[in-house]
Amino acid sequence: MIIIAKAEKVDDALFEYHLELVSFIKNKIKNIACRKIVEIGSGPGTFTLPLLKEFGGNFEIFYCIDSYLGPYSKDRQVLETKLAAKDIRNKVKIIEKNALEMDSLLSEIDLVIGHEVFCTLSPKHLRRVISVCYNVLGPGGRLIHSDFAPFALNRSEELVQIINDYSEEDLSEIPWFSPPAEELAKISYKCGFREINLDYIKLPIKFKNTAALGLLRRWQTKNEFIDKYHAELTEFGIEFPMEQILYCRK
Repeated sequence: MIIIAKAEKVDDALFEYHLELVSFIKNKIKNIACRKIVEIGSGPGTFTLPLLKEFGGNFEIFYCIDSYLGPYSKDRQVLETKLAAKDIRNKVKIIEKNALEMDSLLSEIDLVIGHEVFCTLSPKHLRRVISVCYNVLGPGGRLIHSDFAPFALNRSEELVQIINDYSEEDLSEIPWFSPPAEELAKISYKCGFREINLDYIKLPIKFKNTAALGLLRRWQTKNEFIDKYHAELTEFGIEFPMEQILYCRK
């Protein structure tokens, strides 16, 4: 178990966490050509930068899709700042649109990938987004999406679920947590996808002390959570649940 206790270590810890997740995913598709890639819900680049590092510029174009609404309005500038230092920045294009609109802009994509997007959607919009992902892919194209699994193995994982009830954000259509992987597979099949597979991976990381408080600020958590759960936060910390990963082929 990796334990992060200082707030100034959170950025590096999140990068390494997501890099390991991306490495796991990429190993599953290592024999698949990905020239044109779309990341849905790119936000400030928490998942984007590990993706770009792991793919190493071996692509033609990488699209970052995000609507950047409300509390996320500053995330685009954060992502642009991060990309400015990258040699491959000319191969990355940010599109400020909802994922539901991307099939009017893009086609013949090889890979659509996302992280913690489906957990924010109602069943109706989840079906629509997965259907749009299907539409933008070329024949044989892949959809890959990862979310925290909708179950907790211990109290520090349960706290992650509880935190969502104290969010300052109001963009999520449903009370988070993620839909079960089996439900995602069923919806994907109805949208036309085949070769549907599911993976679970546990990347052991825990945030305590000022690092936990820093994470709460990132997640725009109300002070009420800290007031109510301060003792448990101190004792258990915040531990990420398992990642559930959906793989689909068009």
